[in-house]
Amino acid sequence: MKDLLLISDLHLGSHLKPRMRGEFVHLASRIEHTFPRFIDHYLRQGDWQLIINGDFIDFWNVVLPDKPGETPEQLAVRRLHAVFDAHPAVEDALGRVLTAGHTVIFVTGNHDAELLYGGVRRAMAERLEGAMNLSDEEISITRTGTVRLSDMPQGRVRFVRWFLREEGGAWIEHGHKFDPSCATPAAMNPTRGDRLVMSVAEVATRSFSNLMPEIDYDAPDKFTGMDYVRWAVARGWRFVLRVVLLYLQTTGRILALWAGPGRVDKAGKAEHERRLQRVAANAGLQMSALTALEKMAPPPSATTVAGLFKLTFVDHILGIVIPVLLGAWLGKSTGVGVGLGTFVGTIVAACGVYWMRRGRMRRDVARDMLGVAAGVGEVTGVPLVLMGHSHRGTLERQGDVVYANSGSWLDGSHLYVRRDTKSARLVNVELRRWRNGGITTVAQMDVPELARGELAGVAAEPEQAIA
Repeated sequence: MKDLLLISDLHLGSHLKPRMRGEFVHLASRIEHTFPRFIDHYLRQGDWQLIINGDFIDFWNVVLPDKPGETPEQLAVRRLHAVFDAHPAVEDALGRVLTAGHTVIFVTGNHDAELLYGGVRRAMAERLEGAMNLSDEEISITRTGTVRLSDMPQGRVRFVRWFLREEGGAWIEHGHKFDPSCATPAAMNPTRGDRLVMSVAEVATRSFSNLMPEIDYDAPDKFTGMDYVRWAVARGWRFVLRVVLLYLQTTGRILALWAGPGRVDKAGKAEHERRLQRVAANAGLQMSALTALEKMAPPPSATTVAGLFKLTFVDHILGIVIPVLLGAWLGKSTGVGVGLGTFVGTIVAACGVYWMRRGRMRRDVARDMLGVAAGVGEVTGVPLVLMGHSHRGTLERQGDVVYANSGSWLDGSHLYVRRDTKSARLVNVELRRWRNGGITTVAQMDVPELARGELAGVAAEPEQAIA
């Protein structure tokens, strides 16, 4: 068993769209220069498994011309090739990892859910393993049922749909299931026909952010409603008009998710359940443990009207418009005057918005993920929970569970987890940062050892892994 090197959230390809700002092109160039050096540094350090814990490729932000008759899967494959063509040094670096005998494991994130398409997985494996001069028969099997770290072969590419697990050791997933705006229902097979169901965040990215090169890349993670208003007003009234029109279009598409496209079809739900049972068997877990994890996550925003209204600020708009119009109508109906009725309605609207704002906590994905980490560890029977998604490197202990987040590799953050050379147990985790050609340890923590009988959710007689 090898040490673990975890990275996440590279978002390769985020510059591949029209009218892209120069700073994002510069970021892509910097990744091309620094990622190979990062990989070569670790190739000199010994044996490890490279786990790319989600959002390696940013399919959401890759905009390509349409092709008539092209299926969603074929478009996703074309986007994959466009990204690797734009990042040949990154592709070569991963090829060197495989040639050196290290495993490369891709955990599906929200920005690269297209890895759920078999054609995308095969295309990626062919590009990365093809450099090893393997025959077509030897190219990595792109199945996604195996989830145990111990079952990952050396020198090959593997993909997992949801999580990786080591019994009594670690639980590894991207973490977007605990972010309602980025989650989709029936995550093991989130399809409607042959098309992946989009999350609210994906719709917003494709319908708004991709058409607004002026906006910061991470604005959805740090902007409040008022931040958007100030950002637009600072650029003039014509820009405000453009933002309002795009906002209305985006809001309409987001609200339309609830009406149908945001819900997985019956075949997708049935396939989700089948794959969930298969993964439970491969992981040596009881189905009740995976069911508990699914219930632990909040419902995806696309499945609830309240969630959609909250995210799009439609609740604020309705909270203002309805009282004002109702006040004007009552003023006219009762004879007290439209002006007075409108004034009273405006006061009521202001009070309502104030209470809505007061009762609403600012979105903090990192805080929310930290809050569920201990529960994930307890349900799955591991002392170490490793995630990404939040873009914030974290290392904290919650009771008997150590939670570590790899942050975003774009700022150099990553995790290194060491094993004991005798017992092969994961014993220490370090939050590290790659900067200026060297490694800095930001924080480190020992992994507590579970006493016998503390494993929760583990099947009494784990089934043989199903390929």
